[in-house]
Amino acid sequence: MRKICSKNSLVFMFIIIAITIITNITYADSALQANYQVSLNKEDIPSEWAKEEIYKAKQLYLIPEKIQGEYGKNITREEFSEAVIKLYEALKAEKYTLETESPFIDTQNPEVIKANRLGIVKGVGEGKFAPDEAITRQDISVMMYRTLKAAKPGYDYSIISNHVFGDQNIISPWAREAVAYLYGIEVINGVGGNMFNPLDNTSREEAIVLIKRMYDKAIASGNSIIVSREGTSRRELAMKMKLEELIAQEMGKPYQWGGTGPKGYDCSGLVYSIYGKLGIALPRTASAQSKVGTYVPKESLAYGDLVFFARDGKNVHHVGIYVGNGEFVHSPQTGDVVKKTTLLSGYYQKCYYTAKRVF
Repeated sequence: MRKICSKNSLVFMFIIIAITIITNITYADSALQANYQVSLNKEDIPSEWAKEEIYKAKQLYLIPEKIQGEYGKNITREEFSEAVIKLYEALKAEKYTLETESPFIDTQNPEVIKANRLGIVKGVGEGKFAPDEAITRQDISVMMYRTLKAAKPGYDYSIISNHVFGDQNIISPWAREAVAYLYGIEVINGVGGNMFNPLDNTSREEAIVLIKRMYDKAIASGNSIIVSREGTSRRELAMKMKLEELIAQEMGKPYQWGGTGPKGYDCSGLVYSIYGKLGIALPRTASAQSKVGTYVPKESLAYGDLVFFARDGKNVHHVGIYVGNGEFVHSPQTGDVVKKTTLLSGYYQKCYYTAKRVF
């Protein structure tokens, strides 16, 4: 009898131990699953605003496998090169094959080599590509613009946006045409407050959405993509870029009555000199300058427009060059220097008279 009881006790103990082990394993599995889900939620699920576009981009095979996850992570030069080749192939409706050696010493990635051969991307110097370097917003704009031009060479690229961002002077000259075109066709936007932040990095999900947006525009466009935001010609853009350079060279120089440079200027002398270097012959005085060009309403001012002021409301006594964000550049008075001033408040708001566009 005692032997039977002992056997039953052992069996019972084994059952209890087994139940305990199974319970612990189940709990551990659940905990691991929960931790995995938290990890997945944090890293591998895109932000709410990007979910739909990323899902559609996956269906169109626009996303390299390497960037399908960790969507908040900054995209690298190599990763974006792979993405634009996907875009190029989708727009051409054919695979791009290439057998050649890498021109770079720090990457053998075939997609980077393809992007380089197509003229989409270049190295950073000394035979290097810097594949793991995070890409900037202006670099992304240039690469997407070059991708579109490589895939759709027949498009009309002569019209671009004349929009002036608040940080326009920070956008590198070699990137401005690309930024202007992509902004004009509504592929890229600013970041708020009329800023572009050209040197900021871009996350994977932001890059994927841009790729998808470019694809949609091209597929829906037919023979060319319409510039829907503030279109201007390449000639006008070139003039504005040159004007920016000329203005930058004169900032901080002293007011000099009757001065037309190069060491000092009065208000009309500054305008006369700068526009003369653009090949635009203007009269010498502010009053005479106000009589040439095309009238521009104050609410429609664009970069490079001439703004005039009249203390008495009828006789022009001062002139400056509008540079965006409600500001103009001028040479104000004795003891002052060439500088930016706001049109939106104070003395110059009160005596603002008219504006003219001369190119």
